[in-house]
Amino acid sequence: MKTKIQELRTHPQVMSQEIEEFIRQSLRTLGREGAAIALSGGLDSAVVAMLAVRSLGSQKVHLVNMPERDSNPIHRQHARQLAQELGIELQVIDITPALRAAGAYKSLPLWLVPSRKLRGRLVTYGREKLIKHNDERIFMDRMNADGESWMARGNSYGMSKHRMRMLLIYQYAEVRNLMVVGAANRTEVMTGTYCKWGVDHCADVMPVMHLYRSQLEQVADYIHVPDYIRTKPSDPDLYPTRIDKGEFLGGFEKADQVLFNFEHGVAKEALYPVYGQKMVEQLEALYQASAHMREAPVHL
Repeated sequence: MKTKIQELRTHPQVMSQEIEEFIRQSLRTLGREGAAIALSGGLDSAVVAMLAVRSLGSQKVHLVNMPERDSNPIHRQHARQLAQELGIELQVIDITPALRAAGAYKSLPLWLVPSRKLRGRLVTYGREKLIKHNDERIFMDRMNADGESWMARGNSYGMSKHRMRMLLIYQYAEVRNLMVVGAANRTEVMTGTYCKWGVDHCADVMPVMHLYRSQLEQVADYIHVPDYIRTKPSDPDLYPTRIDKGEFLGGFEKADQVLFNFEHGVAKEALYPVYGQKMVEQLEALYQASAHMREAPVHL
């Protein structure tokens, strides 16, 4: 194992140009007529949408927003605003009826609570209790939840939404002969903080999957992603409350440095003095526990 700490560096201009060329080449290789992107209103999909427009032109980029009853209206507003600034008509597909028909909302009894605001308070209360009693294992418990537990039910409740979005973005794209362009970043992939087989996992191409979230933020700054998107927390928008992935991971800049060093074979003990033993071990645990997600489907 290496012991010298490696520095995560990036050159936003070079990264942007490489991604734009990758998108153009992928479109030619796949023989598609354009690109379809699930635009959530968050940073990752905003960066991908803007790079796709820079690469292909706005006339070849389709943006689809897929809200449901728990979605934060601010993300929908930001998706609509960005699409307008890019000169693209935003396609909006409400996935609530599909999720209801699939029984997705029955995983948690939130359907008994009459408003999104009250559902949000209930989820926030439950999440804060979990964090208070077990903050270092909350993501680990999510990936190894006991059957029929509240954590397992919460997984089902949230993950079904991204899986429904994956199904619908592909349905939209295939009818129009479009290439589905995903927006997963490397921090998510390395920690398992995404939905397996969801819209942030399945795509024809993933042009920013090699970039850690902190690198993606630098690219966002370079291509001038609007401040109303860049300054928001990294919220997966799966539950009726705001969640900040960066806060859970201890800050993207530090977490990305640790993960980058893991990938480059640096011994975790060498990282303790710089980033703290607790943070390093928590990230290592997530990295190891999420290996099956990066290798899916597991095969001989």
